[in-house]
Amino acid sequence: MTSKFVFYGMILSLFAILNTTQIFAIESEEIKAAEKIKNNPVMMQILKKIEQSKKILAEIQEGKKIQSQQNKAIQEARNIANARLNEEIDRMNRDNEPFTSQSAFAKFVSKKPIGIQGIYLSMFNYQQDKIKSAQSAKDRILAGGGKAKDAWDAYYKNSATSRVQMISLNKDFNVKYANADATTQQVFDSKGKIPRTD
Repeated sequence: MTSKFVFYGMILSLFAILNTTQIFAIESEEIKAAEKIKNNPVMMQILKKIEQSKKILAEIQEGKKIQSQQNKAIQEARNIANARLNEEIDRMNRDNEPFTSQSAFAKFVSKKPIGIQGIYLSMFNYQQDKIKSAQSAKDRILAGGGKAKDAWDAYYKNSATSRVQMISLNKDFNVKYANADATTQQVFDSKGKIPRTD
């Protein structure tokens, strides 16, 4: 315990001497110090350690500066690569526009009579909205840490359309686009059939 106090006392006295004289420096591995310090081997050893610590600290700071420059260069390269990727994706989307599901279905519908094209397009848009909703439900479950099976179950549940829903939508779209009579459409039951009267 006493030796610690002696050591701490020596370090404090060294700093006091250094602060008052301030005439030491390192020049090509040679330590300049006052004669009082040069004649004391313990103080010279402490002074060498301090100078070594300064060198190490300078090397660390230089290393951090180099690392920071490297990180900056990497980030710039990432930004350039990301911009090129986005350009390429945009080009691919433009090139593949005629082959998207929307374009292919529009080409199919264009061959149908004009009076019923709205029905086909409305049904297609309805299903696309259901798929987007299902995708969102799946993504929410996965983002929340849920299981893949639960996410896909939610996807299938949200994207499915029952036969009864399809018949109901067909009735509504027939009235809206094909000038079908709403009263006539009400005659059909939930399975899309006209009830027998015999």
